[in-house]
Amino acid sequence: MEESTVQKKTAKLIQQEMSGILLHEKSGIQGALLTVSEVRVTADLSLARIYVSLFPPEGLEEAATRLNARAWEYRKLLAQRIRNKVRSIPELRFLPDGSFAEADRMDQLMRDLGIGGEAAGTDPDAAPAA
Repeated sequence: MEESTVQKKTAKLIQQEMSGILLHEKSGIQGALLTVSEVRVTADLSLARIYVSLFPPEGLEEAATRLNARAWEYRKLLAQRIRNKVRSIPELRFLPDGSFAEADRMDQLMRDLGIGGEAAGTDPDAAPAA
């Protein structure tokens, strides 16, 4: 089912604010870069699934577990920021986003097989030769 405009706007607002909260408040994650890669909100706007990624990706599952343990605290901080913009503050559920780790794994496999610009001796970001 396609997301409604309200779902998309709410998800974007939550993503922006949660990114700020996790950056400026204590996220409980030390020595790693934690980012909010995506937020999906249910049709009734009662639950926000927040997909987080971690660099380096080791400990991603543990980070999601730690964030979920403090979800009520993050919901309270989120409410302070967006209470005038939404009718109700959704429940927060943090989920690991393994897409970056998967992309890295695929990139490594391609390099091992000799497929791709870097393995062939060309830089994929370089400008084409004239």
